[in-house]
Amino acid sequence: MKIDEEIQQGSFHSNRHKAVINIMFTNGWINHQFKEVFKNFSLTNQQYNVLRILRGAYPKSLNPGEIKKVMLDKNPDLTRLCDRLYKLGSIERCIDSNNKRKMNIRINEDGLKILELMDPVVNGMNESKFNLTNEEAQQLSDLLDKLRG
Repeated sequence: MKIDEEIQQGSFHSNRHKAVINIMFTNGWINHQFKEVFKNFSLTNQQYNVLRILRGAYPKSLNPGEIKKVMLDKNPDLTRLCDRLYKLGSIERCIDSNNKRKMNIRINEDGLKILELMDPVVNGMNESKFNLTNEEAQQLSDLLDKLRG
């Protein structure tokens, strides 16, 4: 459905304004689609993002600043988010060998297993829910990169 119909707005100030509204609306739509998947694994989208970042660094641990730098949503309280992942048993906390006052974070085997279970579900969503060919997906990604300049 076109954005005009979806949000019941007849006109926009410009095509750029319409594109920005469409991106914001689509972001919410995508987040809602994945929220249901993440809920089945007792995770939020931010927790999933942190686990994926940590899996990418595994077996190395990362400090919170390194994690926050590459997070998709840079606003969440990373300390609380990691506390919840720790309580779920998905991550480990490690003392930084160079600075004993710093705490690093590493995904553990349980966290890796959760992601392993989630991968086919998330990949299936990417294939089935998003009505784009590979070429269109590349073009969209290129345009979004251009937009961020």
